Amino acid sequence: MKKILLISQNFYPEIGSAANRMKQLFRLFRQDYDTTLFTTEPQYPNRAMYEQEKFWDADLEDANIVRVKTRTSKYEANMILRFLLYLETLCRFIWKILTEKQSFDVVYVSSPPISIALAGLIAKRKMKAKLIVDIRDLWPETLKGVGKFTSPIFLHLAYRLEKRIYKKADEIIVNSERFATYMMEQGVDPAKITFVPNSLTQEEFELGAKKRPLINEPLTVIYTGNIGLAQELASFIRMADYFQDNPHVRFKMIGYGANYQKLVDSVKEKDLKNVNVSPPDTRANVLQELAQADVAFVSLVPHPVFETVIPGKIVDYMGIGLPIIGMVSGYSKDVINASETGFIFGHDKEQEMYRGLCHLIQDHELRKRLHQNGLAFAKENYNWQENFKRIEKIIAKN
Repeated sequence: MKKILLISQNFYPEIGSAANRMKQLFRLFRQDYDTTLFTTEPQYPNRAMYEQEKFWDADLEDANIVRVKTRTSKYEANMILRFLLYLETLCRFIWKILTEKQSFDVVYVSSPPISIALAGLIAKRKMKAKLIVDIRDLWPETLKGVGKFTSPIFLHLAYRLEKRIYKKADEIIVNSERFATYMMEQGVDPAKITFVPNSLTQEEFELGAKKRPLINEPLTVIYTGNIGLAQELASFIRMADYFQDNPHVRFKMIGYGANYQKLVDSVKEKDLKNVNVSPPDTRANVLQELAQADVAFVSLVPHPVFETVIPGKIVDYMGIGLPIIGMVSGYSKDVINASETGFIFGHDKEQEMYRGLCHLIQDHELRKRLHQNGLAFAKENYNWQENFKRIEKIIAKN
């Protein structure tokens, strides 16, 4: 039986796509491999949140999960403080790697932050293992997209580190097909790039397949997930403001992130009675909320960097069978259009988006069709059990 070492800063019980991805991969790995995980104490978006028992809702605590504890107890909005958290986490992972007595056949690291991939390089060398790097975001490209750490010297060093990681990795896994295009432009051999998107479990698909009332008023337009620097959610608030006097629709947000409080304050300032903003919750509870909603919203900052990504929430929206409306471009837009599961508009077309939402509110047969399209597309493309087979093929390679 092959021995696998997973290294990830984000893991259960943390919320968010990164932690959920590694949670599902750990579960699948340990079915057939001797699997050990190095991770941190839960701290995203803050450590205090995980004092609530509801977040510890899975049987995933065992001796093979090794957690390191950092002094920093939350992800800071200040990027310098966040960088220091990444640096501290890297140092603690390196110490664990250097003092680890076991040997492993495969080291599987999840990035970003890019520092975790650097820890993977050290583990590969020390353990003489195959290194698989799971790229969930193009870093440092994303920093340019959100306007942080744009110093030419810093970016030069970051890009050099990125290229070194791509070169030294034996295999690279990406959760967006557009990442592969970017990497090949950097000179990465396409033969060592494998696409494994974020996916859903069979239980989650069953939740999406449950029957729901077609005519359900008022309809709920929902947004879930990160309310951070990459998400453009002022448009969601403006849309809610536009529909404030419409009794047939209401708006709901469940989220966390650097701009969470700013968004809450905006709702209060505008006195939007048709908007409910809730703090972060467990994935299971959020999926239940999605299953009770009618339309899902997604938006990203209009920057070329974000044309390569697909937010995990889009996969979840489809898997729950929610029609999607919003403002994204590039890969995300292409997937939504290809699946025929929603309507996407440019950031300069808000009035058209409002008309699109009116259409969805009035036409329950259209919502039913988009619901069925999303479910079918997700089952075909975003099934963890099937997509994990791609990783197994990589591990089986000599």
